[in-house]
Amino acid sequence: MSEDRNQQQEGRQLFCRVITPEQVIFDGEVDMVVARIADGDIGVLVDHQPVVSTVEIGAVRINQDDERHVYATSDGFFKVSENLVQILVEEAVTPGEIDVDAAESRVEQAENELSEVSDEDEDSDRQQKEIERRRTIGENLVRVAREYGEG
Repeated sequence: MSEDRNQQQEGRQLFCRVITPEQVIFDGEVDMVVARIADGDIGVLVDHQPVVSTVEIGAVRINQDDERHVYATSDGFFKVSENLVQILVEEAVTPGEIDVDAAESRVEQAENELSEVSDEDEDSDRQQKEIERRRTIGENLVRVAREYGEG
């Protein structure tokens, strides 16, 4: 059965692009992409069915030959179509690029800001959601650095 699968996939390739507003972070041929989308974790191989979803704050893992690329990402958009995985996010950082102290400061700053939001403000719900999002992104940076970082 695996022989049939290999013959079916022979010549077919999966590509992945991780894109932020500033730059293309990753663009290349891959074996598999794993990310957390709105419905849960998804693993994408060659000939995956089309998908359009949001990508959640978390870690995107890309297997390419014998290498594994990991990115701590903010939330954004996720699309699979015709053997191309596109992940569009505000922020994507490798574990080695993460400054854990700065990320912890982001979390602390967000927690301080949350305590200062007044329920009497008209847009307090919106403010709280944005601050909680920033806190979650900071927490994710710390988690990814510790889980996938070197040393």
